[in-house]
Amino acid sequence: MRALIETPADLGNLVERVRRGAGLTQRELADRLGISQRYISELESGKAKRIDDHYFRVLALLGITLNAEFDRPHRVD
Repeated sequence: MRALIETPADLGNLVERVRRGAGLTQRELADRLGISQRYISELESGKAKRIDDHYFRVLALLGITLNAEFDRPHRVD
């Protein structure tokens, strides 16, 4: 599956869809990773406060990979 991710909420929605498709509750996913259910809830709602190792562990457990595409040079001032 491919998904266009433009906002934290987009990524959260994808995580939720994949988690539910795997038949996992937020609690079950959190328990497997040794993190809080609240962290999963915040990630899925697009309100995760930072991208850290936990964030990438959630994605990896669900089989979600992130790919970046770079279309053209941009000038950043």
